[in-house]
Amino acid sequence: MFDDGRLERVANPVNRQSGAPLSVSTPAEGVIRIDNAAPFTDEGHGHHVERFLQKVFTRQEISSAIIHTGNNARVDLHFDAKHFTVKQTLALLAEVLAANGSPSTDAASALPRVAPLETAKDRHGVLHFHRYGRFVSGFQIISERVGFLKVKNPVLYRKSALCEAVERELMSVLGVERYKTHAMNCTVQIDYDPRRLTRNQIIDILDCALSNAEHQAELDKLDLDLIVCGGSLVVAGVAQFAVPALLPVSAVVFAYTTLPSFQGAYEVLFKERRLGVDLLDAVVVVGCLATMQVLPGAVLALCLSFGRMLVKKTEDNSKKLLLSAFGKHPRFVWLYKDGVETEVSLDKLEQGDTVVVHTGDMVPVDGHIVEGMAMIDQHALTGESTPAEKGAGDRVFASTIMVAGKIYVSVEKAGSETASAKISQILNDTAGYKLSSQNAGERMADQAVAPTLALGALALAAMGPAGGVAVLNSDMGTGIRMAAPLAMLSTLALCAQKGILVKDGRALELMNKVDTVLFDKTGTLTRERPEVGRIITSNGFAENEILMYAATAEQKFHHPIALAIVHKAEELGIELAKTDETQYKVGYGISVGINGRTIRVGSRRFMEMEGIAITPEVEAALDAAHVDGNTLVMVGVDDHLGGALELQAAVRPEVKDIIRGLRERGIKHLAIISGDHEAPTKKLAEELGMDRYFAQVLPADKADYVEKLQKEGRTVCFIGDGINDSIALKQANVSISLRGATSIATDTAHIVFMEQGLGKLCELRDIARSLSDNVRNSWIMILLPNLACVAGVFTLGFGIGVSVLTNNVAALGALANGVRPMRKVAQLEAERRHRLELELKASGYTIDGHAEELHQSAQ
Repeated sequence: MFDDGRLERVANPVNRQSGAPLSVSTPAEGVIRIDNAAPFTDEGHGHHVERFLQKVFTRQEISSAIIHTGNNARVDLHFDAKHFTVKQTLALLAEVLAANGSPSTDAASALPRVAPLETAKDRHGVLHFHRYGRFVSGFQIISERVGFLKVKNPVLYRKSALCEAVERELMSVLGVERYKTHAMNCTVQIDYDPRRLTRNQIIDILDCALSNAEHQAELDKLDLDLIVCGGSLVVAGVAQFAVPALLPVSAVVFAYTTLPSFQGAYEVLFKERRLGVDLLDAVVVVGCLATMQVLPGAVLALCLSFGRMLVKKTEDNSKKLLLSAFGKHPRFVWLYKDGVETEVSLDKLEQGDTVVVHTGDMVPVDGHIVEGMAMIDQHALTGESTPAEKGAGDRVFASTIMVAGKIYVSVEKAGSETASAKISQILNDTAGYKLSSQNAGERMADQAVAPTLALGALALAAMGPAGGVAVLNSDMGTGIRMAAPLAMLSTLALCAQKGILVKDGRALELMNKVDTVLFDKTGTLTRERPEVGRIITSNGFAENEILMYAATAEQKFHHPIALAIVHKAEELGIELAKTDETQYKVGYGISVGINGRTIRVGSRRFMEMEGIAITPEVEAALDAAHVDGNTLVMVGVDDHLGGALELQAAVRPEVKDIIRGLRERGIKHLAIISGDHEAPTKKLAEELGMDRYFAQVLPADKADYVEKLQKEGRTVCFIGDGINDSIALKQANVSISLRGATSIATDTAHIVFMEQGLGKLCELRDIARSLSDNVRNSWIMILLPNLACVAGVFTLGFGIGVSVLTNNVAALGALANGVRPMRKVAQLEAERRHRLELELKASGYTIDGHAEELHQSAQ
């Protein structure tokens, strides 16, 4: 220990308050300890602590601070011992702490931002703070690799409410792939995309989550069910084989562990008024106690507890996978103020702020454009297949994508107030919680109760109490009641991993029974990007010439129409020309200089605005295109109309393979329903080999056609993506919508494909069949051993011990079978992780680079 005069002089006010000398020591390498730190003796003086932290963390060599408040107040400062000596660090600290008075505006802006004290305080009142660039957090990084972060914060200890607040925050963050919290270990694990988020930004998000959460003093009750059941088994074993005097004690402990079974029996018998598996379990427990077969009973209690724990854990993990599939939003945006763009957290935005959105970015807010022009893909929000052209004064919405341009947006609504966030909240209220097909296992279990009770009564009369209890314990229900939900939850997790959001578990059961698939034509069988059909020419221009002009003008854009035109030119091997950048204008259409000519590409309205007359041949093509449901893009050359490109709906490339795959998987009837005219609908139906088609169907009538098919005895799966499909989606046995469909469609559908295509349809059918096979196999695994045991009771005199062993081994085997889909989930996640690491490596992302970024920001 030593005293440092400079530091002590700085701390003179401390000495006057405490009456004790301030002492400085180095208890370990890289640690400076300050004892008798008087301002920290009073927990009410939080501003002293915050000011102290702001000052000491202005020094980059200080990495963390541990502050013990109360009577024995002390501060442990951790510093970089590799690059700084104790003397140097003390001198720098003394210099920093010597500054008195309020800091200047510039100095205040240089001070680090300190997280609120309640977000860093452990249950003993000790504060733990760690520096990350320009802010100080209660989270400590304990493990890190590229795209993975594991942090610890003692404030989370046995606070499940705080863990849930962190999970809710992470659930909606664009770039966060997976997350897991652990209240006992105080840890948060996060898999993220470092191309979207930095390590420091994640820490900032975690701090915000804790700051906004309600902090309660009470700790969670410890879930000791499995531990107590394990202890009960040990005591019962000792009483059975070594100390018989412990038998009454073991019986009492065993009875305590079975309280959940009695509670379940009461619910089933008196509230639901039915015979359920819980009733059988309660009868078996009473039988074990009556015959003092405590050891077999303890084994039963332990297996039941393990099953409950496994189901709860699988359910929690599955729900996280489901809920995180939707509702991702950018958390950091570019704020434009005083001519400078600054990256800030989304929650810091206020109404009236201006944000900048660049090409390729997701629009972060609802607002209106104050400057700039852009093409915006609103498909995810509105279902529009063609990007909308937006300029000054137009409204834009969060979660839409900028495909071209740069805009300045005045903020009207941000965060949870945006239209996108409200849609996500609707989905969050439904997705993952309608696991009603778990009742399939319960139904199977309940069907076995009455026969088991009858056999038990027969065994009681023929073989005595031991035989009766043995038969009752050989129930078929307990295992399947847990195995079936596990299979469902594991399968839901597998679906989420594969990009299939299942919002109602019953849909997976029914998908295996579907024999008819009804496709909505527009947006479902046809893809977002149209294709170029006919090329109509005027005023002596050639087809390839008109296509070259249009593709050259559109080559800088990435919206579907531009891509279709450019793709057609590439397909025909047409070389694009160079453009005169000085004449490049974007308005209601495109005006560009090419080879000394002024080329205009756009709609009929644009041509008329530019004073270009529509020729008779193009006028006729317009009428024909209207009948077929197609559109024309006009191409003006100087002051004349050079021609037009007809854009027609393009059938999704995977559709024919999907149709063939569905036939191979037992789908007997395939049909198209559309509001289009008879001719194009019939043509598409014949092209795809459909069994039936319905054309010129009004939106309100689509559900009637679904009902018509159901009345024919068919189980119907309807696939649609528009507002006008919502009633039909509700009517169908199974309804599917595509990602990017209207919010009403995705809210109504039982299942949503996260990709904009039908590629997952056959895979969904396979998964549904696998789920059915899994539940059937679990049932067989439970049924055969228990039936053999019942036969053994009547023929070989099997007792309770054999019954418990047989029943629980079978149940555990069924549970293991139920979670088998999670192995596939883990495999897919490992593959995804490997691909991401390869991509990041190719992009130059490394932990070292990340650390360098942190070091530079600290400086």
